[in-house]
Amino acid sequence: MTVNPSSSQRRTLALIFLTVFMDIVGFSIIIPLFPHLLNHYIQAEGSAGTLIGWLSSLAEAMGGDTVFKKTVLFGGLLSTLYSLLQFVFSPIWGALSDRFGRRGILTVTLAGSALSYVLWIFAAQFWVVVLTRLVCGMMAGNIAVASAAAADVTDEKERTKGMAVVGIAIGLGFLCGPIIGGFTAPDTSGPVAVAAGAFGFNLFSKSAAIAAAMATANFFLVLAFFPETLPPEKRAAKDAQRPSIFDLANVRSREVRRTSFANLIYQVGFTGMENTIVFLTLALFAYSPRDNAVLFLFNGASLVLAQGMSRRVVGRVGQRKVVLFGFLTAAVAFLLVAAIPTPVAGGTLPVWGKPVFFLGMGLISFATGLILPSVSSLVSLYSDASEQGRNLGILRSAGSLARVIGPISAALLYFHFGSHCWVYVGAAALMVPAFWVVRQLPDPQPRG
Repeated sequence: MTVNPSSSQRRTLALIFLTVFMDIVGFSIIIPLFPHLLNHYIQAEGSAGTLIGWLSSLAEAMGGDTVFKKTVLFGGLLSTLYSLLQFVFSPIWGALSDRFGRRGILTVTLAGSALSYVLWIFAAQFWVVVLTRLVCGMMAGNIAVASAAAADVTDEKERTKGMAVVGIAIGLGFLCGPIIGGFTAPDTSGPVAVAAGAFGFNLFSKSAAIAAAMATANFFLVLAFFPETLPPEKRAAKDAQRPSIFDLANVRSREVRRTSFANLIYQVGFTGMENTIVFLTLALFAYSPRDNAVLFLFNGASLVLAQGMSRRVVGRVGQRKVVLFGFLTAAVAFLLVAAIPTPVAGGTLPVWGKPVFFLGMGLISFATGLILPSVSSLVSLYSDASEQGRNLGILRSAGSLARVIGPISAALLYFHFGSHCWVYVGAAALMVPAFWVVRQLPDPQPRG
């Protein structure tokens, strides 16, 4: 019995979607926990002779006179460490998959991710948490491998469809992961016990166990059902360097170069906000991880609404104008959040603070829902059919580099000023060059 090629393609793309989605959910479970997790380890072992004690002393020498400022800085460092390793190792795993096939490399990276989450379950001391992020970041190349698999099963005309499957899975994963993490978070209001050793259960073991279960299920899913998408006879031809942001200067299309650069600028501002949002809600509203789960649900609904509207509007005005409107919306939203004053000790937030905060967050998510799909579409439309896969890979690499730059930049600003204001003013300022770059672009010409 022969298998319908289109049926086989749909099945493989569905498996790619599920693999990427489960991987991102497991990774992002930790996001709403960061302030309380870091505060827990600072209180439990923030003394000389421990890693977090050494980091605390360094932060104090830099002006970190409060536990809150330390958690902001450490959160940025952990996020940047993960993203930097992902940025470095993604091309390596991609190149290995070009040589040895997708399925084998995907199982290796997923097994490594599962191991990192199992380590987190037993992270009684902070250095073990850092080790888990190191391993997880090194193994994060599975997204690059999954993207390559999507390219394998789609031809040049359908390449955008394959990349869209990966992009949607990433977006939904980042929506669902923090919600799961927030609703399964522990109560951190009780006394903090000092760990007797490096390994043992901790307050956050339940959340870690969920992430580990997701990664383990993902590993067995790939092991049992994922087909090899790159046959041996094609591997020699694929044995080339993976596209990265450093190839941007060699892209023939000026429009692709400028669109990718604008995407990089925007995502630096967005990822800086994304990294500091849970610290901001703690400072403004004393939010718990469960409260943050509700916020992420609200943000997700705003993003989905924007993507639904984008599909209807883009046919009338075009992707470029949708992106420009998204940049303007994001700039206004960042400034709205920047205007909310941080309560001083014993002070209270103005009555308008929370409504303005939610308005700003909703608009940021709405803008993101407009910008990201339209930017990908622009790159696809500006690219020749033979270069779509490479150019979309460079665009994704630009986003990965932004995740290295954005979190640490925002964390340092927050740490230095002790307030979120300049983080969000800076993000709004970045929208100006991003808007200017895209405004200079022509509207893509329809293909015959």
